[in-house]
Amino acid sequence: MTPFAAALLVALAAPPPPHAAAFAGPGPEPIPAERVFSGRGERALEVPLARLEAPDVVDGVLDEPAWGQASLLTGFSQFNPVDGVAAADSTEVLVWYSPTAIHFGIRAFDRSPGSVRATVADRDNIGNDDRVTIYLDTFRDQRRAFFFAVNPLGIQDDGVRSEGSGGGAGNLFGGNVDRNPDFIWQSRGRRTETGYEVEVRIPFKSLRFPGSGPQSWGINISRVTQRTGYEDTWTDVRRANASFLAQAGTLEGLHDLRSGTTVELQPFTTAFATGERAADGAFERNAIDPDAGLNLKVSRTNLALDATLNPDFSQVESDVGLVQINERFALFFPERRPFFLEGIELFATPNQLVYTRQVADPLAGGKVTGKFGRWGIAHLTALDETPDGDALFNVTRVRRDLGRTSLAGLTLTDRTRGGEFNRVAAADARLVLAKLYFIEGQVGRSWTRDALGRRDGAIWKLEADRTGRMWGFNYGLNGIEEDFQTRAGFVNRTGIVRGNAFNRLSFYGARGDLVEQVTTFAQLNRLWLYDDFVGGGAFEGSEALTLNVRVRGGWQVNGRVQREFVGFLPGDYAGFTVGDGGPAFQPAAEASGLVNGYVEVQTPSWQALGASLRMEYGARPIFPEAAEGRETRLITSATVRATRSLRVIARATVASLDRRDGSEFARTILPRLQAEFQPNRALFFRFIGEYRSERQAARRDPATGLPLYANGAPLGARRTESLRVDWLASFEPTPGTVAFLGYGASLTAPEPYRLRDLERTNDGFFVKLAYLFRR
Repeated sequence: MTPFAAALLVALAAPPPPHAAAFAGPGPEPIPAERVFSGRGERALEVPLARLEAPDVVDGVLDEPAWGQASLLTGFSQFNPVDGVAAADSTEVLVWYSPTAIHFGIRAFDRSPGSVRATVADRDNIGNDDRVTIYLDTFRDQRRAFFFAVNPLGIQDDGVRSEGSGGGAGNLFGGNVDRNPDFIWQSRGRRTETGYEVEVRIPFKSLRFPGSGPQSWGINISRVTQRTGYEDTWTDVRRANASFLAQAGTLEGLHDLRSGTTVELQPFTTAFATGERAADGAFERNAIDPDAGLNLKVSRTNLALDATLNPDFSQVESDVGLVQINERFALFFPERRPFFLEGIELFATPNQLVYTRQVADPLAGGKVTGKFGRWGIAHLTALDETPDGDALFNVTRVRRDLGRTSLAGLTLTDRTRGGEFNRVAAADARLVLAKLYFIEGQVGRSWTRDALGRRDGAIWKLEADRTGRMWGFNYGLNGIEEDFQTRAGFVNRTGIVRGNAFNRLSFYGARGDLVEQVTTFAQLNRLWLYDDFVGGGAFEGSEALTLNVRVRGGWQVNGRVQREFVGFLPGDYAGFTVGDGGPAFQPAAEASGLVNGYVEVQTPSWQALGASLRMEYGARPIFPEAAEGRETRLITSATVRATRSLRVIARATVASLDRRDGSEFARTILPRLQAEFQPNRALFFRFIGEYRSERQAARRDPATGLPLYANGAPLGARRTESLRVDWLASFEPTPGTVAFLGYGASLTAPEPYRLRDLERTNDGFFVKLAYLFRR
């Protein structure tokens, strides 16, 4: 029997964790005072760790002798919704390390232990559960940290938190949280009479750090309690700071960490069987298309090399449906493909100059990522198969740490196919000043040669931010020349300069108050055509006032009122005529004084239910007709946790856009249902069904009501009635060792909601098997 088959049998036979278990025994002897470190204490939060030669037993019960020699982190503070006060519920975290791993023991006490939220969830899907997150800043650079989160049953959530691009006065802190990387680590947890208890072991092979010599790591712990909606942190993290990671404590005494050279080899095989409806109405199934490939990773503390041959980039996660009527520019979809996700945060730049979904069908790829002192480097090479010939991608990102929390970076991208190329070079910097402020800037240029000829263009950005407890602001300018192109990034609009002035004012209630937090945002946005930025008027703009209210128990009520104006470019309507062969269409210069807004209510995450409702209403531009309209949009969602293993997520969007005379221009109804069943941590079943009902009226001239034509063809009405269903069964005993079996189908109907008349237009079965060898 293969190791994969044996693991599958064990997973199928294993019962789910018990719903509740009594606290098993008193555990080790009390920790001496000199090894207790309170986040609210006066002593420096420098935690010396015991190095112990102890058996690696991870069972969720902290009764082994090693825990009696651990350091104890306690004295947590509330961080959200109100910072600077003691946590309402006590949390204790024990920590020690062996030569090969670091160990954490978590005891989370709850005044109402029966209300602890815990489900047998898929990896990285514990956002509605109680949870504790461990942040490890292994390079102690206060710019990037690995995080490892667990719910009360030990279900895992992991990834990387990065400081840097992405800040704004509307956010608590800048930066990004990337949950896509999956690390190999162990955790077990259980509910107790006083709350819950979790044991965590993180092998050094799963981390990157400076080397084997003496070193210090940044450390912080956060805890979310769904019953109250509170988030606590071990150190007293304050909102009046531009960085979360800079407010961490340190783990001292780490030395001679044994990780060696880690080699990961992952062979995989896939098979697809697709079908489609032919012109004669018959449904034809294509032959099974088998394939195989290989992933290789070699890493040693601070350096990693990744390579892939004939990579599998099958989608096992459906993109959430978006309303696509009345959109002028490409919509952004996040990267979900495994090879590109490894270390993707190292490629993050202002203005999204690296967007790996531009590599659509790669034949092979390689990456190198690492950090050497204050220098960080990331490079990606991929060969992409396209209908017009193979394209070679090269992307390089180099960063240099400046001072305690600032940085500077250089990004180079190149896409070459035959005699065509697109090259981008850009430099950026983020300077943190007096803890509260940061200034971020970027300058770059692209050089392009393709069928349209040779051209180049500039891109630049300047942003200033203050992240204060009560008052914050974000002011910025971002310019992109018309001829700027990035074939390795995502810039969906060029020839503009965008400016914003964003101010935040926050008020906080006392513990127990009905209203815990009130935040107001005042925002001014302007957009100029690039050539009109100096001396010309703004082409688009808006002013908005937003109010967010946090109510006791985790309720949130949000609202916004906005006034905007937009201009219509004649070039966007070139070739349009009023009637067949009639005069050229003359679009209005702009639509102004458009007032709109929304109201949104979010419930707490109760034991079995969480929901939200958002209502949008007001004047909006109708871009296809260069006219003013009125939009109504309703978005509702609900998550039902029927049992610890069964979840149902329902979401529906209803949107209508009417002309000023009351006639309908467009309407969208988009319901989506997602059901997940997870009998244990390794086995997972999911169904997604999404129905799309869209219609758009024939375009007409707002002035005369006559139909519009484009190059002699009528711009007639269009309609979509479609259903997409996706089924997935997965078995993943550890990250990298997986078995997927899936089926997806698209169906269409001639009339709205005639489900019995739905006809399958295409479908596909897929199987994927992969096994990770690691040493």
